[in-house]
Amino acid sequence: MADGAVLVVGGTGGIGREIAGHYAKKGAEVIITGRDQERSDSIATDLGEGVRGLAVDLAEPETIEEALSDVGPVSRLVITAVLRDHNPIKEYNISTATDLITMKMVGYSETIHTLIPNFTEDSSVVLYGGLAKERPYPGGLTIATVNGGIATMINDLVVELAPI
Repeated sequence: MADGAVLVVGGTGGIGREIAGHYAKKGAEVIITGRDQERSDSIATDLGEGVRGLAVDLAEPETIEEALSDVGPVSRLVITAVLRDHNPIKEYNISTATDLITMKMVGYSETIHTLIPNFTEDSSVVLYGGLAKERPYPGGLTIATVNGGIATMINDLVVELAPI
């Protein structure tokens, strides 16, 4: 394993938790985040030795830098955080749409921005955007839109962060 921790933002459930568990079993230092410190700590304990939890709310991007301030070198950054959103256009809820868009577009970007000084020579960044942009479904307008944005973000990050 490369020098530095594996940081899984959105690591308290779903695919993020599975990824964190995979690296923990390999003996890597793993940091998981969720919106709630108690839940993050509890999941970290469940995942085993060498895993710690942090509270990070990507829907409040102005808090991300402070929340990640004690993170050391990062060899692998995985961002899987998502808000489950069912927001049909006929009943559109601006508040939930704004939270999701802020979280995935601004929160993902601010997390990466904050951690650039922590990246090692061989760091990698993985962003999860999902398939809603390819397979739309009723109520999935906002998530489909931001997942398309994640794909575009990845293309830009390849240029801006190369060779990471």
